[in-house]
Amino acid sequence: MQVDTQDIFGIPIANLSMEETILLIESAINNKQHIHHTVVNAGKIVSMQTDEKLAKSVLEADLINADGQAVVWSSKLLNKPLKERVAGIDLMENIIQLAHKNKYTVFFLGATKEVLNKVITEYSNKFSPEIIAGSYHGYFSPEEEESIAKKIAESKATILLVAMSSPKKEIFLAKYKTFFDKLLT
Repeated sequence: MQVDTQDIFGIPIANLSMEETILLIESAINNKQHIHHTVVNAGKIVSMQTDEKLAKSVLEADLINADGQAVVWSSKLLNKPLKERVAGIDLMENIIQLAHKNKYTVFFLGATKEVLNKVITEYSNKFSPEIIAGSYHGYFSPEEEESIAKKIAESKATILLVAMSSPKKEIFLAKYKTFFDKLLT
């Protein structure tokens, strides 16, 4: 996957609009290609300077978007302008619409049980319960990780959406990448 990036503080941030990001994700799905997407904001960029695990996990992602407007402003000050902010929450809404349109399925991982149940109910009502491949809250122990990764893989979801704090999210995705590769087969 070849993506135009701008090197912002040592991070290859995709120089893509929201629409271009969605088209790239859709193309990867249609071509049965694994794409690990993450976003960075100013706080995460600062944390990456001292947190080696976080930095490694972010830099191993296939696609990194600027979630924070401060990152976009910084890119312009550095004469490496990014097209626009691709906020994670807005991207999620667009991905859900894409899933509904193309009959993809989504596994939701993260948040509290209560918030997760509200999200599942909202998207089931707004679109269709058929887009839900499964879900699991984001407050689990390290001992539960592997069984959750297996549950995600067994769901055969087309898309995995993760709403957990950094660096837990990035480290979990990097650690169980081989489980999620099975979603493509």
